[in-house]
Amino acid sequence: MKKAIILAAGKGTRMKSDTFKVLHPIGNRSMIGHLLDTLKKNQVDETVVVLAPDMEAVKKEIDPVPFVIQEQALGTAHAVLATENYIQPFDGACLVLFGDHPLFYPETFKKMLDKCESGTDVVVLGFTPADPARYGRLIMGADGLDAIVEYKDATEEQRKIGLCNSGAMCINGRYLYELLKQIDNNNAAKEYYLPDIVKVAKKQGLKVDVEMADADEVAGANSRRELAMVEEVFQQRMRQKAFESGVTMQDPNSVYFSYDTTFENDVYIEPCVYFGPNVHIKKGARIPAFTRIENKVIERK
Repeated sequence: MKKAIILAAGKGTRMKSDTFKVLHPIGNRSMIGHLLDTLKKNQVDETVVVLAPDMEAVKKEIDPVPFVIQEQALGTAHAVLATENYIQPFDGACLVLFGDHPLFYPETFKKMLDKCESGTDVVVLGFTPADPARYGRLIMGADGLDAIVEYKDATEEQRKIGLCNSGAMCINGRYLYELLKQIDNNNAAKEYYLPDIVKVAKKQGLKVDVEMADADEVAGANSRRELAMVEEVFQQRMRQKAFESGVTMQDPNSVYFSYDTTFENDVYIEPCVYFGPNVHIKKGARIPAFTRIENKVIERK
């Protein structure tokens, strides 16, 4: 059995917005909407979303996916623990993800789930960014992952490590809640941090290892600048998909797609074109410059 928990209780104060962080759009679909769609492609049996109180707009967006409420913001491990009465221990693998990470490939989730179902009790998704900056570092040992060390707690030697923590994990459902209950809050913020599950699992002799992802794939958005960066990665993917489908674009970087834009071959797109939701472009169509299109099927003239 495969299950997933999405942490979406963050209000996104750095966005300076009345809109909850996970509802900000990428390609005209909310970030959490992208994530839920990717989980569907992996045929995850059950997904539950963790919300803070009074997040009615997010409840509406994720419907009919169930949710639980984290009444107090006491850390990421505490947020996952809020799902215990809903998920309960089970035989299988459980993905734990963040709702503001919309760019995952389905293949990455499959690799994590397969690895967990094949005997690795905790799978941490790692990546190697061009600039490791303040990411948590993954400390590898002879038999897999030894520890996750947060940047502020890392030694100078550990900060030189390029392998970083994306935040995404896949955990054996049989041990998930048992491990979470052993995480303490002996830190400056007095919060229960999910990365500490590695330390707890290692103490119990469980197998812990890393699966890898591309740096672009694990990008999250905590600010307007980061949102724009995630949007650009998404648009580049859509442009590549268009090229591979037989679409010509005179100025690719000036063409913007929605998540559901579809196209046939031999389409020609002039510069500065915006595709809103629900557009299909038929074979041989030509889209003139400075055009905005939505809710249309575009025929060849």
